[in-house]
Amino acid sequence: MFQLNSVATVYPPPYTDKDGNYIVPEPINYHILDITYIDNPVQHKYVARITGFHFPLVLWEGSEYDMVGDISKKIANIKIREKFDGNPGAVLQSLFMRTPEQNPDGVGMILSGMLKSLGIYSSPNCKCRQHAIQMNDLGPDWCENNISTILGWLKEESIKRNLPFIESIAKLMVQRAISKSRRIMVRKEQKHETS
Repeated sequence: MFQLNSVATVYPPPYTDKDGNYIVPEPINYHILDITYIDNPVQHKYVARITGFHFPLVLWEGSEYDMVGDISKKIANIKIREKFDGNPGAVLQSLFMRTPEQNPDGVGMILSGMLKSLGIYSSPNCKCRQHAIQMNDLGPDWCENNISTILGWLKEESIKRNLPFIESIAKLMVQRAISKSRRIMVRKEQKHETS
């Protein structure tokens, strides 16, 4: 067990459950972390796997890993304290898997909602969620300039699911999602400027 110097509060990302309910988990306060250290000499990487988090915390990798040599638990604990550097909550927050629901006004999330209204849900093993996150991150301009890429993603997924794909309808849905995301962003900017 790894004792933190101060309480770290993390906010698990929102998600949609299997019944389609939008879930916003309660914040979690950590005082102690359950850590498993993993040394991978083949990949030249040493990581800390922290219980409750999706991604490992990389402590050393590449040439830095090679320079350290033998790594003891004591040295790894010192390195984690350096990584936390007074803000363990921010570091821990970065170890959660991202969800499209973190940006409900992004193009990807809006398009996902439109597809759900047609009875088309993203499954845990499809690429839909990662594409939605990418669209959210890159924004409406990228989506507009790369609409053919997005249509390719939709077509690929429709083939996997044995669903009909009508490009003109899919394009219209993507364009509407882009337009709606832009309108929401403009309203938020206007509201921010007036407050």
